[in-house]
Amino acid sequence: MPHPDRVRVLLLWPGGLFSGGKNFGVPQLLSLAAAVRASVDAVVEVVDLDLERAFGKPDLRKIFERGYDVVGISCYSSYDYLKVMAIAEQARSLLPRAWLVVGGYHPSARPHDFTATDSPFDCVVVGEGERPFTRIVKACDRGDPAPKGILGPEPVHDLGELPPLDWTLLERYRPHVRKVASQAEIYLSRGCPFGCTFCMERAKKEESWRALDPESAVEAMHRLDAFLDLSRFTLRVTDALFGLRPEWRREVLERLAARPLRARKIWLLTRLDLLERQDIELMARAHVSPGFGVESGSPAMLRTIRKSSAPEQYLDSIHRISEWALEYRVPFGINLIVGHPGETEDTLRETAQFARRLFLRAERTMGFLSVDPFRLYPGSEIDRDLPAWQARTGMRNHRYPWWQDGDQAFLSEWVDASAGLGYRATFRLKDELFSPILREIPSRFCYEGESRDYFLRAIEEQVELCSPRRRMQWLGLWHLWTGLVNESTAEQSHSAVAEDSELGSLAVQVRQSTLGEGAEPQALLAVPRERFVAPSELGDCCLNRASKLAEDSERRLLPMKSFAAMSKAIELAEGDEVVVLGDGTGYGAALCCRIVGDQGKVVCIEQDPDLASVARANLRESAHARVIEAPPGAIEHWAGARKVMVSLALAELPDSWVDALAEGGVLVAMCGNRLVLKRKALTGLPQAAPP
Repeated sequence: MPHPDRVRVLLLWPGGLFSGGKNFGVPQLLSLAAAVRASVDAVVEVVDLDLERAFGKPDLRKIFERGYDVVGISCYSSYDYLKVMAIAEQARSLLPRAWLVVGGYHPSARPHDFTATDSPFDCVVVGEGERPFTRIVKACDRGDPAPKGILGPEPVHDLGELPPLDWTLLERYRPHVRKVASQAEIYLSRGCPFGCTFCMERAKKEESWRALDPESAVEAMHRLDAFLDLSRFTLRVTDALFGLRPEWRREVLERLAARPLRARKIWLLTRLDLLERQDIELMARAHVSPGFGVESGSPAMLRTIRKSSAPEQYLDSIHRISEWALEYRVPFGINLIVGHPGETEDTLRETAQFARRLFLRAERTMGFLSVDPFRLYPGSEIDRDLPAWQARTGMRNHRYPWWQDGDQAFLSEWVDASAGLGYRATFRLKDELFSPILREIPSRFCYEGESRDYFLRAIEEQVELCSPRRRMQWLGLWHLWTGLVNESTAEQSHSAVAEDSELGSLAVQVRQSTLGEGAEPQALLAVPRERFVAPSELGDCCLNRASKLAEDSERRLLPMKSFAAMSKAIELAEGDEVVVLGDGTGYGAALCCRIVGDQGKVVCIEQDPDLASVARANLRESAHARVIEAPPGAIEHWAGARKVMVSLALAELPDSWVDALAEGGVLVAMCGNRLVLKRKALTGLPQAAPP
């Protein structure tokens, strides 16, 4: 129902890069909504674009056409930057008179990313948003001019002053939430006083740890349970640091044990050097599982990143926690980061030895492991003092600011850790040292509780990240961005791919996985398909899908199994002579060369001069292959051929091409999704080949 006399406020969550739409809650926005409604008679709506997918593809036009006076958009992390700017541009177009406000970690770290003269935003909130955002809505309600520029920080020192979250603002999603979400989120505290150098938490400008009192914290969780029924969800307490003070931590756990939630499991992040046996026993009773950001198994690196001033004792404590967790049946997670500034091969091997002792020394474990690359986050100490870190450690970031480009997930971690450990070396060592450990953990993980599937999914996701397919995708991005940054020519990029033995080895493994055992023809496994596609296609080119031939071309290389079907259809064999029409960069010809052998002959016809040039380079070592730069319909170059394969995707097969065959000759092509095979009869008339 419209409210023409009341300020209308929209709080928009743009969707998370890594969340995959699996989280319900947006407690940050609900807290803003509660603060506004406690001070202003405003109509406040909360929209979560992740959860909007329960209704189909989100339609921003329909959302903005409801009409709003103030629109607050969360830019939670730097990965959201481009998306948030695009959303804001559309909001500005559809709501030209609305006040647009942005807040979150990235605006707090880089407020001036949002204040340029052409920015769609009116103002930026730095730090915690309840007070400045409420002041903005009040100004709108009074009819004052829109505030401009940067507001904050204005931290809330007593969380008890904040009104409780009103979960009914998400009522629209409740009947459908399980379609897109398996976890619910809530905050019980704010701040972290530990000064880890890589962490973005300090971008919020307030480091002190503040929490709801224990009774209110547990009551807040029960209100969420009453609204959502958490029996089908894992509850994630998304505090930067759960339970800094032991008396608070233990009272919350005691209260949860006495008054349990219906959640399948409660998951939270804390520090391992805060916990004692009593805490693990309480977690078992409260149905809680902890995650620990250990970050490194090297004492030297732990000192460098300021994780601990007593790193040996810090690392020893996780072994005690592992034993207590096994005793009380409490599953726990450990996160390690590889490639910190100053990292060396020795410190990486030290970390791997630590992980191996922790997870593989015993036959059973309640723990599981995630291994992340170092990512250079704006707002972290390393970012704030980057020249000094570069000088001191030899680190090098290849693309900064990375959040202003696409492929942010890759670019954020494209960092040389030190003068002696480049990105590619870290990438290789991460797989060599940690993949065997990650693959062993599933068989040793012994938690058998009702949420075992939740933890196994996390374990399996880490194993999958080690797969040849995922690693090849990452190397594909490395080649793409190395070429872009260095302004490499097509020939230089092609040579770099051809000379990359690590990429080649991964590509063979992916082709084997795609094609399965006993793939025919064997040429599909032998021919390095990655050399025949655009750099942006490298990551997925060995899957059974079409791949772009060049960045500036719409032409696509047919899927591998299409070539398999075509070569089988024309009964291509050793010693044959074959023509490949419209073969782009020469992949079809390369396959045919493998099949027909040294006694056969292959003619590759390609009209695009740039693609033909790449084809010549790809076929340089095949003495029995010849590339002709001509259209496929230039039959004077191939008339009388007995076997012809078409690499182009066609709508229909021209009869003139069949007419050009020798009598008894055969021609095969993919027309749409159909394999079309035609043979020229001995009478000279074309006929369809038998099925």
